[in-house]
Amino acid sequence: MNAKNTLESALCFPDPAQAVSAVAERIGSIIQFSVRARGRASLLLPGGRTPIPVFHALRDQDLPWNQVYISLTDERRCPPDHSDSNARLIQEELLVGPAANAHFYPLHREGVDERADEAVCSAALGMLPRPYDAVMLGMGTDGHTASLFPQTDGLAKLLDLQTEARCATTTAPTAPQARITLTLATLLHSRWIGLHVTGQEKWHTLETAIESEDVLSYPVLALLTQRQVPVHVYWSP
Repeated sequence: MNAKNTLESALCFPDPAQAVSAVAERIGSIIQFSVRARGRASLLLPGGRTPIPVFHALRDQDLPWNQVYISLTDERRCPPDHSDSNARLIQEELLVGPAANAHFYPLHREGVDERADEAVCSAALGMLPRPYDAVMLGMGTDGHTASLFPQTDGLAKLLDLQTEARCATTTAPTAPQARITLTLATLLHSRWIGLHVTGQEKWHTLETAIESEDVLSYPVLALLTQRQVPVHVYWSP
């Protein structure tokens, strides 16, 4: 995949609300199609603040939620009721009303060591139909996506498309909190991938990543240059 072409074909919207609506409508249509075609749909969703409006727009749709299977792209290794928990975010911002009927599988279990937590993560992912029907991702201003952070120990392995690991524990140098993240190979086991970013600074990050040609400094570049699954970029100021 040519990363420059991916950016040139990005869906750019004049305001965030339009981008949110487009992402939510696309994921909703994927759910409807997948349930009709296969009897169920599977989603991987990010944490953070940017996707919250998408979650709200998605939960308001009339969808067959009891046939939807959801997990995360990454998680902080914190208690499930912690304010930083992505699982808590999903439960509070998406799994409300009819959407509460969806099947949700958190990646982290409190009180286990790193190896056991990776096993928990792998088991959670094993509950979702694969390939995943949709993977939604965000990106930080440093070029990280999921919890694939620049220059972290073991990053090359996490980005290796030949790895057999579904997920791994990691700690970001710029955000020193223990995390668990899906590998790039796992994220790519999907029929559709959307990258939702907002703000001029993040657009500049995408441009800089492409110019750098350095996936270890800008992990999002590995997503944009892989050839397995097209990446659809949704951007608004």
